[in-house]
Amino acid sequence: MGFHATHRVILTNGAKAKVTRSAILAAAEDQFARRGYVATRLEDVAAAVGLKRAALFYHFRDKQSLYEAMLAEAFGQFVAGLREAFSLPGPVSERIERAVEVWVDTIVKRPTIARLILRHAAEAEEHATRVMFPGVEEFIATAWALFEEGRASGELKPVNEDPFHAASAVLGATIFYVSALSSLIPNAEFNPLAAEQVSAHKRDALRTVRMLLGIRVSRRKRKRPAPPTRAPT
Repeated sequence: MGFHATHRVILTNGAKAKVTRSAILAAAEDQFARRGYVATRLEDVAAAVGLKRAALFYHFRDKQSLYEAMLAEAFGQFVAGLREAFSLPGPVSERIERAVEVWVDTIVKRPTIARLILRHAAEAEEHATRVMFPGVEEFIATAWALFEEGRASGELKPVNEDPFHAASAVLGATIFYVSALSSLIPNAEFNPLAAEQVSAHKRDALRTVRMLLGIRVSRRKRKRPAPPTRAPT
């Protein structure tokens, strides 16, 4: 076999491995979100993509490495979006509000993230030292620094001196809205992920953070329409 033919085989095998790895991560995200880390079996993940359990070890050395890779992939765009929001020029309040929009958009687009967070919290005793997702420490540190900067400048006049109260109200509301609301009102004609409902929730989230952090909204900003939100397909 010539060099070029061999090179094509290597590329083909590499592409197949990449596709298989992506499929495994997607199946793992679904399994971990539905069952949690403790109850999820590698056999179930493998079966979801038509593989034998042993085949997973070609891509991931064990369940923990699969879980960590899945979290990195699932939360990757969210972390990137937060970095961009926090690094924008302009007032602290606008950066915080943009971060809230990124949060809502992320959870709506990928509802499994909300369930992964709930599973992580439910199994806290099983993994006291395991972080929720790569970059969470950076996210908390940056958000805290912005809070302190805004409070020191007078731009933020928080209701509570601890920013975790505001974070809890916004983050918790969206997690509940996406992951639990439908199951509590199964007979209602209400789709939380419908575009108009998502837009309403995002407006509520922004109103909440503005109220709790004491952010004053100018008339011009108040009249600015919220960016359209597309429901997940």
